[in-house]
Amino acid sequence: MYCHFHSELSKLGQEIEQLWAPELRGAGDEATFFAAKGKVLDILNVLYSEKSREFRVVKLTNSPSTVVKVVNHVLRRSDMNSPGSKVVNL
Repeated sequence: MYCHFHSELSKLGQEIEQLWAPELRGAGDEATFFAAKGKVLDILNVLYSEKSREFRVVKLTNSPSTVVKVVNHVLRRSDMNSPGSKVVNL
């Protein structure tokens, strides 16, 4: 289950990052952004809850770059807490 959320967040981060690039913007970007943001919020709610800082930041922002930064932060933090990194650290 954890791996599923990790890969889904990674895909959504890449999708939002593409929307952020000025040369790739199109007419349906706003709707696509809000759909991807909703999926990110669903995952963050399951992983951390609605009271988490990450959830609140994504919920309150309309900036794709901020959402990408939060997704990257969550992915980096989860990579550091993965069982493989803990085994290496032992």
